[in-house]
Amino acid sequence: MIDHNPTPWYWGPNSFFEGTPPDLKKTVLDQSKRLLIRRGGNVFEANDPANHVFFLERGLVKIYHLAHTGEVTVFWFCTGGELFGPGGMTGAKEQDVYAQAASSSVIYAVPQTLYEQLLYAHPQLGINVIKLLGARMRIACEALTDKNTQRAESRVARILLRLARNWGVPSEHEIRFSVTVTQQDIANMAGTCRQTTNSIFKDFERLGLIRFDGRILLIRDASALSALTV
Repeated sequence: MIDHNPTPWYWGPNSFFEGTPPDLKKTVLDQSKRLLIRRGGNVFEANDPANHVFFLERGLVKIYHLAHTGEVTVFWFCTGGELFGPGGMTGAKEQDVYAQAASSSVIYAVPQTLYEQLLYAHPQLGINVIKLLGARMRIACEALTDKNTQRAESRVARILLRLARNWGVPSEHEIRFSVTVTQQDIANMAGTCRQTTNSIFKDFERLGLIRFDGRILLIRDASALSALTV
């Protein structure tokens, strides 16, 4: 069963070039360095110079933090059309997070000086960046609040629904993820361990909320998942 209830605006994808002239994107990418990064390859690491912002043309990029203890916290996944690299986007000298290709990805490294010129010349781009940063802040606040107030199964359910908003391909009865997501990534987003996430997935399967087609996740009852997040 597919849930037709509206989802929060900040769960959806954010296109950097939305509402701009069609030729602007080509002009910007022509002045940027094209990168083809295979799955598992790093785009940048924390403390790298923040002299570029990055535009994801195609693929999937994971943004995460790596603690000194080795603990990984996944903040979000960037999808095609989005800008990332918070250090460069906010004028910092260094990046403070890690970015890794979660699938083979085509990425453009936009020089920070060009990025700043674009914001002055095209106010719509500035509005798009504000929307993106606002969405990321809301997701971060939501994750922190959920970790302190929600049970693990509620956090996992919310994450699955949010990812389905970006990756889900709905049919009459199910929502099929268009990319592969690992249980470890879900655990790192939910602030729990892989064993707990695995147990939650098994419970969700037993209840008929999700199923797997090979490694691809399908949501069978989004309404019931949504009810678990309340």
